Amino acid sequence: MTVLVKVAARIRARGLGVGFAGVLLSAMLLVGCSEEEPPEAEAPLAEQTDTGAMGEVLPSLPVTLECPVPVADPLVIEDIVLEPAEQALAEAPAPAAQIPKLSIIIDDIGHNREAGERVIALPGPVALAIMPFTRNAQALAQLAAAAGKPVMLHLPMENMAGLAIGEGGLNTQMERAGFDAQLQASLNAFSPIQGVNNHMGSKLTADRERMDWLMARLGERKLFFVDSRTTKDTQAAFAAQAKGVASVSRDIFLDNQRNDIDLEREFKLVLARARKQGSAVLIGHPYPETLRFLERRLPELEAKEGVRLVSVQTLLSRAQ
Repeated sequence: MTVLVKVAARIRARGLGVGFAGVLLSAMLLVGCSEEEPPEAEAPLAEQTDTGAMGEVLPSLPVTLECPVPVADPLVIEDIVLEPAEQALAEAPAPAAQIPKLSIIIDDIGHNREAGERVIALPGPVALAIMPFTRNAQALAQLAAAAGKPVMLHLPMENMAGLAIGEGGLNTQMERAGFDAQLQASLNAFSPIQGVNNHMGSKLTADRERMDWLMARLGERKLFFVDSRTTKDTQAAFAAQAKGVASVSRDIFLDNQRNDIDLEREFKLVLARARKQGSAVLIGHPYPETLRFLERRLPELEAKEGVRLVSVQTLLSRAQ
């Protein structure tokens, strides 16, 4: 019996679990009993249960199921041979803990070169969303690409408030030819571009037909799309999926209010979202207050908060 217990302990050490070891021990005990001298009647099963190697719940072995093991034929523990599936299970490493992931995009880049360079200097793969036809667009795109930062076109789109959207914008009055021509011009305004997100756009992103037009062109260029979600009625993610365009949606805007208290509150909110969902997307703007906040918080992000800063491409096509 002592040898069998050691066998069971050895099997448990190989990662097959208490349940598997218990079943094997039971089988060997039964084999060791002579036909003329059956084992004692089993006592009622204990209430405690154990989890088997494949996750099933197995009852505990009755403590009365004993039978002497012939001393003349001892078991050699090292000779135990596992089935291939059992061996693979025993040797498989435990799955690594999933670290929550955060992607950050800074919109409205291109007007101010100093602010753009501060964004590029932020630690980690913070994305620059650059406005088309702005004075510093090309220079900042090249600097960002050289620094390994994601570069995106921050594409102006019509909003519900009727606010001016700037040069290169798209609106719901455009027919297909004019829409495509303006879109192609904006996509060619600077390079390199890896993806696109919307500047404003609460009206245009709710227009499914024009979102389909947009995604058709992005698909041709193999560009991804980030929906800034400026309206609950957005059709962008649906259109992207229909056209096979990799996409992801914004979770939190960091700096609608730019004082330290509000910045910290929104930042903690996006961290909580990342922990709950596994990932989150944060969008901010190159305000001095925002940049100072990120310069202070990002270097300690993973060590202090347990959340990893990743490129926006890492989160593409996650569940919307």
